[in-house]
Amino acid sequence: MSTVELSGPAAPHVGPFFAGLARDPIIWLIVAIFAVGALTSEYYLTALNLENLMRNIAVIGLLSLGMTVVLLTGRIDLSVAALMIFSIIVGVVVMAKLGPALGERWLVRGNTYAGPIVPVVLIALSTGAAVGAINGIGVAYFKVASFIMTLVTLTALRGFNYVLTNGHPYYLKSPFYSWIGDAKIGALPVSFLIFLAVLFVLMVFINGTVRGGRFYAIGGNEKAALYAGIKTQRYVVLAFVISGVCAAIAGIVFTARLKSVDAPLAAGYELTAIAIAVIGGTALSGGVGSPWRTLLGAVAFASGLNLLAIWGVGTWYQNLAIGVVLIVSVGLSKMSRRKANR
Repeated sequence: MSTVELSGPAAPHVGPFFAGLARDPIIWLIVAIFAVGALTSEYYLTALNLENLMRNIAVIGLLSLGMTVVLLTGRIDLSVAALMIFSIIVGVVVMAKLGPALGERWLVRGNTYAGPIVPVVLIALSTGAAVGAINGIGVAYFKVASFIMTLVTLTALRGFNYVLTNGHPYYLKSPFYSWIGDAKIGALPVSFLIFLAVLFVLMVFINGTVRGGRFYAIGGNEKAALYAGIKTQRYVVLAFVISGVCAAIAGIVFTARLKSVDAPLAAGYELTAIAIAVIGGTALSGGVGSPWRTLLGAVAFASGLNLLAIWGVGTWYQNLAIGVVLIVSVGLSKMSRRKANR
């Protein structure tokens, strides 16, 4: 069988790259949002608001990066929001149960976890990878449609979240966790730096390696990729594992900021992740998109919602805005692909 390699788009030269940015509609959208924010509110460009904006971008951006990888293969992952909470709950519950066996009491009065937090983080990351692998195996090897597979996972994880917490939040008491949620290095919050680190790793892997380019090949034409010798099933599983790990990291960043974890948290964030990926130019049908453009989508999305919040727009109307943006983005994405195929 032929072993011709299919890869993603080559890295652009610096000159054309910045010239392309100047013509990119999403850049002008971001500029317009910040300009309107500066003109309509004295608080929009304050240091405190920009810090909060970066922390919000970190959470939804991490979810969206994982979603982008799955969408590149022509699949979708609806379980990311439930998984980001489930992974942390599993970490806390496992360590709380393990404490008495080691002669320690890490779950103290008020349902507060006061034990070591690094094992919780490691368990959360492992849980994210494991659930992602289950999703990927179901989709790739058992041929379950990704929408159905991850919808079932979403429902199951939401249920497990309530079972494991008995409907009560866990409060997380840890200096290291507080550092992740609150600290800054220079002017940048630690959580935002974590997001940038994950973004850099994915950009190098997906856009800079042959193996990463295979995600584009699978999403663009899976049958051709299979005939070219690419083990498509393995890469589909890998895409879901990456999505699961990104969801777990998002859960760490999110709960570190709140200092707690509760079953109902992050409901609906899966739609936010899809919207951001699509705003950034990732095609729902696969084969088109990049982590870099997902960053731009996250900035545009978060800055827009932040502006609505400053204007006093209610949460219900913000959710309506998310739905409208998602519909418009999908429509524009399909129109641009039709023009490209002509």
